[in-house]
Amino acid sequence: MPSRSSRSTEHGGKLISIRRGVAIGAVVALAVGIAGPAVAAPSPAATPTSTLAKQAPLANPDKVLGDDWRKSSDVLITGAGDTDGYHLYIAREKDAFAWSTLATLRSPALDVGPWGGSVCLTGSGRYAVAVFAPKMAANRPSALQAGAFAAVVDTTTGKAVHVATGVQYSYYNPACGPGDRALLVRGIGGDLDDPRTDLLTVDAAAGRVTGTRRIDAQVSNPAPGPDGDYGIVGGKLVKIGAKGGLTELATPHGRPYGVRATAGHGIDVISVSGETAVAERYRGGELTTTATGPSDRMELFGLSGGRSALVGEVNLSGGAHPGLTAIPASRRVSGVSAEGHLVAEEVYSQQTAESVSEPLVAADPSHAGRAYVAVRPVKATVTTTAVITTTEATTLDAEATEQSSAEVSVTAASSITTPKCAVPRNDPTVQPLQPSPNQVEWAVDLAVHDALYVSRPANYLKTGLPSYTPQSMFERHDVSGGGTVPANLVLAILAQETNLSQASWHGVPGDTANPLLPLYYGSYSIDEIDYTKADCGYGIGQVTTGMSVGETTYSENQRKAIAVDYAANIAASLNILIDKWNQMAAEPSTVRSQVNDGDARNIENWFLAVWAYNSGFYTYANRSANNGRYGVGWLNNPANSTYKANRDGFMRDTLADAETPSLWSYPERIMGWVETPQWKGSEQAYSEPVFGENGPTFYRVDWHDSAIFWHDGVSLPGLYTFCSVEVNSCSEAMNGCPSVSSACWWHGYATIGDCENNECSTEYQKYNESADEPELIRIYDRACTDFDSSAIDERSLTQSSHMIYTLNDPGQYALGCGDMGDQGGKFTLRGGDPAGATDDSYYAPIDLHQVGAGYKGHIWFTHGYSDTRLLKHKIVGTWAPELRLESGETARYDILVHLPSHGATWENATYYVQRGVDGGTPLSTETCVLDQDNSLDDDGEDEWAWIGNYELGVGARLQLNNEGAPEDADVGWDAAVFVPTGDRDDDDADCGDRY
Repeated sequence: MPSRSSRSTEHGGKLISIRRGVAIGAVVALAVGIAGPAVAAPSPAATPTSTLAKQAPLANPDKVLGDDWRKSSDVLITGAGDTDGYHLYIAREKDAFAWSTLATLRSPALDVGPWGGSVCLTGSGRYAVAVFAPKMAANRPSALQAGAFAAVVDTTTGKAVHVATGVQYSYYNPACGPGDRALLVRGIGGDLDDPRTDLLTVDAAAGRVTGTRRIDAQVSNPAPGPDGDYGIVGGKLVKIGAKGGLTELATPHGRPYGVRATAGHGIDVISVSGETAVAERYRGGELTTTATGPSDRMELFGLSGGRSALVGEVNLSGGAHPGLTAIPASRRVSGVSAEGHLVAEEVYSQQTAESVSEPLVAADPSHAGRAYVAVRPVKATVTTTAVITTTEATTLDAEATEQSSAEVSVTAASSITTPKCAVPRNDPTVQPLQPSPNQVEWAVDLAVHDALYVSRPANYLKTGLPSYTPQSMFERHDVSGGGTVPANLVLAILAQETNLSQASWHGVPGDTANPLLPLYYGSYSIDEIDYTKADCGYGIGQVTTGMSVGETTYSENQRKAIAVDYAANIAASLNILIDKWNQMAAEPSTVRSQVNDGDARNIENWFLAVWAYNSGFYTYANRSANNGRYGVGWLNNPANSTYKANRDGFMRDTLADAETPSLWSYPERIMGWVETPQWKGSEQAYSEPVFGENGPTFYRVDWHDSAIFWHDGVSLPGLYTFCSVEVNSCSEAMNGCPSVSSACWWHGYATIGDCENNECSTEYQKYNESADEPELIRIYDRACTDFDSSAIDERSLTQSSHMIYTLNDPGQYALGCGDMGDQGGKFTLRGGDPAGATDDSYYAPIDLHQVGAGYKGHIWFTHGYSDTRLLKHKIVGTWAPELRLESGETARYDILVHLPSHGATWENATYYVQRGVDGGTPLSTETCVLDQDNSLDDDGEDEWAWIGNYELGVGARLQLNNEGAPEDADVGWDAAVFVPTGDRDDDDADCGDRY
């Protein structure tokens, strides 16, 4: 496909090279369920910020900060998320704005992927209030409304306190004011498209929620003030009473996206009207305009002392504006310091960057805690970029299951023994293969054209399934009106949903692993099981319907294929999207919901189907059950105040947009991934569409190398495209929908681009219908080479070695390494402490994973836990050889374990050699402490390591458990071999020696 992105352009009088960029943020995390504490969770001993390691101070501070910077109290707080949690970073002007780690916030939840969040600083500058959640909360309507955690962090001592669970994951949450009182928002409507609001008041100094007000309306942009609380309801500025009553004050000049209460000068509001941002101040019963500017280049922030700052291209209106400061900036900014001396332009983590530049590669734990920041002193013209390494500081583990009277209640788990989801985890017969991106694009290209008939042989991936082809098992549904789903749209949905992953994110391309299944145990707390709340979304397309026990949508074989085979999953999930399109097309013509002319070829025409794919569609026939309303709901309407009104297209302004996905509705994010595909190294992971010749174009600036990205785009809806006074009481004049209920649901015809004038985008098909399945591009080679004992000194030439695999049936090794040989013993895993003895053992498998790494392609692994949690999460693995010994007989054996190229990283793994018995006398237990991590010293190669040479008797065994392992270590169980030898010194096979 021709590309217009490889030329140069004049920008600001300077010739700048144009290149295609690497997106720096992926939304590949899990959501957090609604739960309820407002009580403080215990935190580690506080680390005074004065002792924290400081990094990357500004160069030439006397020049860029002025003479008095050493005496300044100015401070900037920002955050970035990765798999370790949401990291808060602090920079003080007196340290030349050198960076320190203030705290790491997270929840002890399972497999949640990267975290995200937002943070504000209270008026005193003493307390940071943060809301944090796994980024995939933005994908799940319930979690977006009420799935995040909140904490207060003392910026002086570093003490972190968990104050709430189940709050909204949005750009305006949390909200700080002139004092040390903050507000938190929770959407609590029983129907996600009929939202109501809980407004939580936080006393930051006390570190607790002091009250909760139930408001029968959608509240956005809350602002605590010295004389009460304010916010936006139905596009109006309102004052919120002590009991939740609302008093309408004024109608801002546009749709608000920021509200700040000053210490005594009134309430500042910023709104977007067309392409103009309008700043206004409410005082004395009236709104007065204070400034205007470009809608995408003017932001409102709070400063210390109860002042406000307008940052960007600010044109102040005439007259004095006490307590209001204008800070110039030519680019969008994400934060400003308390005194307004430093602006932050971009902040994102290294893992966030890698999650898109290397899709399908599991996040590297060693890269967690590295963040990139781009800041500019207000007195300077040059942006400074730095890499921050997270250092030791307070780590807060927010519990997902605490409760208090101020929070919503949590239903106790009704079952810890009977899974709801039909296809189990940790089942050796269910090991999906993680495809490489080329295979995903191939499968999508063929599936949309009803050509995905690749033959899967019987027992494919050792599943026990009969032979099948994906689209004979899941016959493609016809698209109403004719045509096909554009392949690029489907790829964008898969990128947003799962980062193109079929198997668990622990598996990289070429691995098998557990199914990708976010909520199998029904809770995001790793210490709770409630199978009744399980969300059985499987694989690359997150197929949920029909995947629960007892459902009849799919047969047992179909369900297993959905869980295991990426091609089958794509075939099934494609039909779900087609069904949403067809559902809307089946509506009576007078009440139909449709974009443009409804031609399926145009990607823009699928906007409503993608909307319904995420949050549902309400049919005309069922309107009597919905107060006479029908169509698409309010949640994903671009006019919803949940999403920031001055946003540009997702990832248009900066690729760092993907660090904050909750600023955009779900279908807007999908269109962003259509425009800006994920990348695989230096190449796109999937293709761009054919952009309309007259479609939109835009520039993107990468601050880190000053490159300008020139990019074609998809036509996008405006804020009010899906607003109609007659249909959903929504209009630009009313700044959205004034009565947020089912009355805001929309149906009708909308225009997004002039497709007849070639403004719309269409499919680019990389693989034609006859293309064979492309070769799998593996990250790691398979360890298929047979173990050779010939180099072991004095090995027995008459007795065979005892190879013990991690699966007792070698026929279940799914990667096909050829002849496995005989199993020379038995391998077992037991959970809990003591192992298998109590109900605690039910919890150990939550953090147990299988991956197609290691000898012949299978290992198990888990993580370490503190003493208080080890009871539930201890796992003991035992290799028990079938030694050919009689009672009272002993013999010497070399014991070796296989160390996989990836999936085991514990540097001090303690292996226990239980030597058995000599007659009736137990032999001693010996230990070997072994570094399992091959990734640093041996380029990620598989290898064998000696445990040692031992005299063994009947009942001998080798054991490894996760006690004492750090939380971020992968404790891996791979194959072990017992090689019979003659008598010799133990030193001939020292613990830890590589073979």
